Formats: sequence, C-alpha cells, structure tokens
Amino acid sequence: MQGVLSCAGWLLVIPAWRLAETPLLVGSFVGWSISLVAVLCAVLVSTVAILVACVRGSWGVAAVSLCLAAVAVVVVSRQDSQIYPVDYRYRLHRAALAELVEGYRAGRLDGELTLPADMRSRCPSGFAYANPNVFFVQLWQNWRAESGTGPAYFAKPPTEPTPITTASGDLGYPKREVGDGWWWVA
Repeated sequence: MQGVLSCAGWLLVIPAWRLAETPLLVGSFVGWSISLVAVLCAVLVSTVAILVACVRGSWGVAAVSLCLAAVAVVVVSRQDSQIYPVDYRYRLHRAALAELVEGYRAGRLDGELTLPADMRSRCPSGFAYANPNVFFVQLWQNWRAESGTGPAYFAKPPTEPTPITTASGDLGYPKREVGDGWWWVA
C-alpha cells in the first residue's frame, strides 16, 4: 500500500497540469498555483510513504516505494509540457498556426491582426504581426513589454541574423526551426 501511495501522488500531477493548462487558467496565478500545489503534494506523499517504511524497518517496501516514485517522476516529466515549451506550444497550436499561414500566404494578413480565440489566451498582446518577410506571433513578453518571444513564419528560411520586433522595445532573432517554416524567435 505504501509503495502505491509513493507513486500515486506523482501520477495525480498529470491531470492537475492538464487543468492548469486550460485556456482559462494558463499563465494565470490560479494555474501556477494548481501546478505548484500538485507537485508539492506529490513530493510530500512520496516522501512520507518512503520515510514511514524506513521507520518501520521495511527496507524492501522503502526500496520499492522509492523505485515506484522514481518511475512516476519519469512518467510525469514526459507529460509535462513545460519541459519542452517551444515544441509543445508549436504542437499545441499547429492547426491554428497553419490557418494563419494560409491567410498570410494569400496576402490577407498584413500589419497587426487579432489572433483566433484559442491562441489569444496564450498571447500576451492577443495580436500577431505580419510584414512581407515574416509573420510573428508573440507568446511571451515581460511585464514592461520590452522583451518578447514567440514563433515566426518565414516563407524562405532566414539565411542571416534577421531581426524581428518581438515587443515594443525588443528585437529578436530566429533561434531554431520548429517545423513547417516556423522558427522560434527570442
């Protein structure tokens, strides 16, 4: 029973993170709080289960509990979208980004435009920026709007350091390709 408890807390973190990533909560204090409480509870339950087994002298149960907790941590870490945030965010919004690129290629998007509702919750400004060379979607900016990051679509891969306005006071540069002509800009 103790071995199961040491693992169960970690596996309950997965649905808590899914809840924290819903469009209503993502990036908010409530979403961060849910994630933090879930991780703290998992650590506490695992630690208590292992320590109780050690105090009782059940070294086999303690070893099994530790192994199960370690396996659960690995499973949870593979589910955590924040371990690979760039790739995760690209995959999460791939369909919406593809629709935006279609409009961009057709010439319907120029200047500053409003994003679809499912992406707006992830974008601090709620807008994307298009010019003839690049289409940029801001996914993060600091509180003073002087630094930002996000994916940018290039019709042709950038061949030199291409500056892109990522926030009011910041220029970013393509760091790596994430797929389908999209590059992560920071």
